[in-house]
Parts: sequence; C-alpha cells; structure tokens
Amino acid sequence: MDTSLITLKILAIYLIISGFFLIFKRKDVPHLLKDFFDHPATTYLTGVILIFLSSMYLIQYNIWDGTWKTLVTIFAWMVGLKGLTYIFAPKLLSELAIKKSKRFFATYGVIAIIVGVYLFSLN
Repeated sequence: MDTSLITLKILAIYLIISGFFLIFKRKDVPHLLKDFFDHPATTYLTGVILIFLSSMYLIQYNIWDGTWKTLVTIFAWMVGLKGLTYIFAPKLLSELAIKKSKRFFATYGVIAIIVGVYLFSLN
C-alpha cells in the first residue's frame, strides 16, 4: 500500500474517533484542554512531536499534483503549523480552543466525522 494512502487512512480514523469524542464528551473537552495548556512542558513536547511527524512525511511526500495526495500534504502542513503554534503561541491556541470554540465542539465533531469518512473512502 502506498505511504500516502496509509497516512490518509490513519488520518481518517483519527478524525472519525476525534469527531465522536467531541460529540459525546464535549463537556469534558474544555477541562482536558485547560489541563493540557496548564503544563507548558507538555504543550512544548506536543508541538515538537507534531513538527517531527509532519516533517517526516513532508520531506518524502510533499505532493501537489491535485489528487487526493495533495489533501494529505495539506493536512501534513496543517499539523506542522499546529506544532509551531503549540511551541510559539500556546496561549493564543488555548484561548481559541477553550474560550472561543467551546460551544462548537459538537459541530466540529460532525465535520471531523464527515471529513474522516470521506478521506477513508478515497483510494
């Protein structure tokens, strides 16, 4: 199986599981996020891991050919940018995630499930 396809399927499964979590545990998410952002070392380490994982993918498979592989590349870039945000602007990310997005967790969950199912169906 192609590495891009494996990455796409893993991303799809992650989105589906995360979507269901956001729908069914939306009241717990603000508490989890607050605990996460209250520990700078954890936030920093998460950012480093995200940058590492996205870089590993992008160094080998930075594909912009207009196919579904481009979607994987876009997601990899987004993961890298999220990692940079965890490192350089965790307070901004905390405010966006906890205060401004709290009432939309279920909506984000539905969107994540739809996108995940779509990505999983791609070949």
